[in-house]
Amino acid sequence: MRLTELYQQYREQVEFIVVYVKEAHPTDKWWLGRSRTQTVFHEWSGNPARLDVAEPVTLEQRRKVAASCQANLFDGVVPLYVDAMDDAVSARYAAKPTRIYFIGEDGVVKYNPGIGPFGFNPDHLGEVIAEYLAKIQGALSSR
Repeated sequence: MRLTELYQQYREQVEFIVVYVKEAHPTDKWWLGRSRTQTVFHEWSGNPARLDVAEPVTLEQRRKVAASCQANLFDGVVPLYVDAMDDAVSARYAAKPTRIYFIGEDGVVKYNPGIGPFGFNPDHLGEVIAEYLAKIQGALSSR
């Protein structure tokens, strides 16, 4: 299941916050290039992310890249926020390379599968959300 599908399914019950942070592999810094391996993995994964982005040096440039990310990865429907140029959100949540967090109503992290891209598993996140919502409903019904 894609994050977009989870958003469509749970958006009335869960607040989704996706934050675009500093570009991981910009073409003008630590670019992975378009090696045969990179291209095959990218195509195999079905990941529509762009591989040709230079590192934004202004907030406006970062917002422009984030808008492209939102359109390509989230069909333009999942709300996407942009980290400030001081990278405060990225530093606070250790967001590189990719992270998913599920934070409960109490402000406590309920789910953090580890670093991506391998820990970025929306299917598992869907299970976590369903279990969490079931617990909340169970607690409310027992009152």
